Amino acid sequence: MNTEAMLDDEVSAPASATAIAEQAPSASSAAALSDGRPVRRPLIRRVVLGALFLVVAVGIVLGSGLGTLSSFGWESIATICPLGALESMLAAKLLIPQALAFLLVVVAVGILLGKVFCSWVCPVPPLRRIFDVVARKTPTIRAGRSRKADGEVTTSLSVAKPLSRREQRALKAACSSSSADSAAGAGTPSACASCVSGCASASRPVLDSRHVVLGGSLLSAAIFGFPVFCLVCPIGLTFASIIALVQLFGTQTLSWGLVLFPLFLILELTVLRTWCSRFCPMGALMSLFAKPNRAFRPKVDESKCLRSKGIDCQVCSGVCPEGLDPHGDAAMHECSKCRDCAVNCPAGAITLPMR
Repeated sequence: MNTEAMLDDEVSAPASATAIAEQAPSASSAAALSDGRPVRRPLIRRVVLGALFLVVAVGIVLGSGLGTLSSFGWESIATICPLGALESMLAAKLLIPQALAFLLVVVAVGILLGKVFCSWVCPVPPLRRIFDVVARKTPTIRAGRSRKADGEVTTSLSVAKPLSRREQRALKAACSSSSADSAAGAGTPSACASCVSGCASASRPVLDSRHVVLGGSLLSAAIFGFPVFCLVCPIGLTFASIIALVQLFGTQTLSWGLVLFPLFLILELTVLRTWCSRFCPMGALMSLFAKPNRAFRPKVDESKCLRSKGIDCQVCSGVCPEGLDPHGDAAMHECSKCRDCAVNCPAGAITLPMR
């Protein structure tokens, strides 16, 4: 849907818009400047993610023995993914001191820094964004205006995410149904208008589908005697693909892994686009460890926030990979400290203080 066309159709009283601009010129300016701007990602996070990925990839190529993010080591110090550690101990039916020690370290990190792994270490989100860029599905910030029943004109800011064909068909059907209801005098709100203005994200429950997958991963390891989930883990598949490629060029060893690993990874990144928020057991595990975390949570300066100036701004919740609203969301332990909300806030009203 064309936002500009909707503005021309729905707003025909320039005097009202002028009155709003006079009341909050800074808010109107922020909305105008943000309209159509691509969602930004913090440069420092991209540098850290790229550096970590490069170190591990170079270690694989040179055979330095560093390992991968699933099993990393340096001389006598060896670590294993916390989920892999739990699966390994359940599969072996015994406590492994080394795995248990590193698991406790990860628990401490979760308490202090929350789900920082998900945004600052895990390679899955940046890989999915690369696929989005190739497919031209990068989200943008859009401004809109609409008229309420009492004639008041309201301005809104939201994140517009390109829809898949299936989502477009569902939206078209919802819009058709909404138009039919309006014509019949049903008085129901338009699904299209809700989509354009941006819907506030519902607060996430304490336990969701990710925790079901987590329970299934641990149970399958105990039943079958080996870490079953590790076979389809996208983090493991990422580096397994690199290892298979290195083997092809280094030792001229051609294996089925060179085809299967990238294929499963691409399927998980493209078909299961909600992997991180709906399926990832690692994210579910980190969310449990991060439950007591209070540091570096997003804090909103309400005096600067555009919502206090009459603009329905949903940018912070729209850019959040966890679907959180920093305006008092009860599930803030799910925050991965990515800083996307702070970087994209049109008014610069969000900070991530230590306390």
